[in-house]
Amino acid sequence: QQRLFLGDNIVLIDTPGMMWPKIEHPTDGLMLAASHAIGVNAIIEEEVAAFLAEVLLQRYPQFLAARYGIRPEGMDGVGVIEAIAARRGFRLRGGEFDVEKAAHMLLQDYRSGALGRISLETPESRIALLASYVEPPSLGEPQDRADDDDHDDA
Repeated sequence: QQRLFLGDNIVLIDTPGMMWPKIEHPTDGLMLAASHAIGVNAIIEEEVAAFLAEVLLQRYPQFLAARYGIRPEGMDGVGVIEAIAARRGFRLRGGEFDVEKAAHMLLQDYRSGALGRISLETPESRIALLASYVEPPSLGEPQDRADDDDHDDA
């Protein structure tokens, strides 16, 4: 917990860990994880970093170029992480890129603000997400019979 004394007998108490029991949209969970609102035991850092890199490629490619000295044109999220590993000399025995270390660096640079002022979500991107979202079926819900047309009930 963190207590922020705002003055005039006003105290703001931040209680990390108080989250909704279900994150409805997978991208919401990835954004929370990138921002470190979800602990590292609940995520795979490389996946979160690849998601973050994709967002940065779409909205802030100039920040990637400035921070890491890479040319992000034509890259995907994994390519960005590999390029960071190559530029920073992050290698494993055998010469392979240490993508785990590069992913961690990207997340740390985002979280610390070293990449710049970044917003992972805008009102426009939220509207687009909600408009395109299709909720997956829950266990026990009847599935659309059109999916079963390929099966004969002989």
